[in-house]
Amino acid sequence: MLCFHRCKARRLLASAFALACCAASSHAQQRVSAEEAVSLALSQPHVRQELAAGVDSARSDVLAARTWANPRLELSRERGDGTAAGGASERSALLSQEIELGGRRGLRVDAAELGVRAAQLSAQYERARLRGEVLRAYSQVVAAERVGAAHARASAGLQALADVADRRTRAGDLSGYESRRIAQASARAQANAAQAEASARSARARLAGWIGDVALDARLDDTPPLPSVPATTDDLRSAELDLLQARREHAQAQAKAERRLAVPVDVGVGTKRVEDAGIRDTLMVVELGVPLPLFDRNQAGRARAEAEAARADAEYQRALLQTRSRRAAALAEATQLSASARTLFESAVPEAAALTEIARASFAEGELDLVGLLDAHEAETAMVEQALDQQARALEAVLELQLLDPSNPHDPTHPLEETP
Repeated sequence: MLCFHRCKARRLLASAFALACCAASSHAQQRVSAEEAVSLALSQPHVRQELAAGVDSARSDVLAARTWANPRLELSRERGDGTAAGGASERSALLSQEIELGGRRGLRVDAAELGVRAAQLSAQYERARLRGEVLRAYSQVVAAERVGAAHARASAGLQALADVADRRTRAGDLSGYESRRIAQASARAQANAAQAEASARSARARLAGWIGDVALDARLDDTPPLPSVPATTDDLRSAELDLLQARREHAQAQAKAERRLAVPVDVGVGTKRVEDAGIRDTLMVVELGVPLPLFDRNQAGRARAEAEAARADAEYQRALLQTRSRRAAALAEATQLSASARTLFESAVPEAAALTEIARASFAEGELDLVGLLDAHEAETAMVEQALDQQARALEAVLELQLLDPSNPHDPTHPLEETP
């Protein structure tokens, strides 16, 4: 028993030392808010490069559609077999250029420009999606650390009560079973605290994957971020619908270009110099080449473009049909869960902590049994976990609602509110 108390004393001293070290170094920690974490993530070079790559690729399609085919220069020389007097020879130089008639080239340029707009909207939508991912990762870190703090408080409180239980057992005021039961609950609380600490470190590692190593030791907000709930509206525009509409217009423009009849004509101009029997003559040469559309009439290109246009239209129509119901469901969930989580943090969580302190004091004075004490500890941690779970679900609903919000469809940067 003496060795057991010495071990507990050493653990308490180690915990106190760790807390003192954390307190001494906390002033040197960099504070990173939720929006600062989003800015850090979006400013990462690889993120900026990835977002810009799609737009640059679309702009290259415009450049390709506007660029003419290269002209072709043909040089030739022919000599006779020498049987004739002096022999005969011909030298020619021909410069040809392919010209596409029918208007398909202009339609392809228009379609490529619409592709640039679709790529820009896609990059903006991806920025909004990445913002949500960073806020989720940030919220998970703060929630995991808050759960860890609750388990750490329970562990420390039960370790202290284990000493009280041992004293009461020696005094004959508490049974040996209850004393051992408290020691068991203390060991379980320590295991829960260790597991929560591991989860918090894992969450910080995931956040570091977005914002860099600063996330490993940065000081975050004490409470998870809870974005404000956008106001209701009947406008069906959203970031997702704008993107799908741009993709549909791009696909329709490509299909229109592929349906247009194109006649590629090769026009060549050059000279031919002829020498025969001492007589020299220079001729002007004009060539015109037109392919005959007997087999390839762009059937495959038209079919592929029509299929892409049909798919883009179907995706847009499906999203249009679902937007109103998705927005209503997300709004209801965000409003209800945000209010519920706020109420829990303002009243239920502090009340649970106060009840735990009362239970500890009452048990130390012999006014509360073991079951009531353990129930108080479990109720406190359960209340914290429930509040954090509701807040996480509210965050998910709000982030989806912001993507469906027509007031700022391209870059939903609504202000964040911190819970009390």
